[in-house]
Amino acid sequence: MRCRSSIPALAAVALCLIFASPARPQGRRGGGMSRPASPPRPGRSPNAAGRGTKTPIEEFETMSPEQRQKALNRLPPEQRQKLQERLDRFNQLPPERQQALKNLYNRLHELPPDRQNAVRQSINRFSQMAPERQQAIRGELTNMANMSPEERKKYVSTPEFRQNFNKKEQEIVRDMSEVLPPQ
Repeated sequence: MRCRSSIPALAAVALCLIFASPARPQGRRGGGMSRPASPPRPGRSPNAAGRGTKTPIEEFETMSPEQRQKALNRLPPEQRQKLQERLDRFNQLPPERQQALKNLYNRLHELPPDRQNAVRQSINRFSQMAPERQQAIRGELTNMANMSPEERKKYVSTPEFRQNFNKKEQEIVRDMSEVLPPQ
């Protein structure tokens, strides 16, 4: 059973690696996303949003190499290859960047299931966009990472934000901003 539940973990690692673009600015460490883990929300345990179980990423990390390979082998060949490449890139990242991406996934995992799905769909749409639009959205999310959740909500209602992004892009930014660390 453990291998079956690792498939979402593999997908989550791939999801998180969307943010691990090599085109990140070097001036700010981690592009504004690599803060220390935020404290858990009141009433929630630090792992699995209060369910007392490990998140899929935590579970994946505790698997033996054989179990990981078995989980990878269950994927279609093309998806397995892409995921393996992303895992290799993830493993080459500095430890603090790896931790930031894990924190990002954990924040996603804390959202209600309907919001998790909306964020995942937005991430999928994001991954299909032209590189220059992806870069614009990454830049926006980096800027929004310095805002409180209330400031983010207010900002996405401004004419400036609406002028810089079409409706689909605005939705993607709104959804993806839900997994940014709280200020």
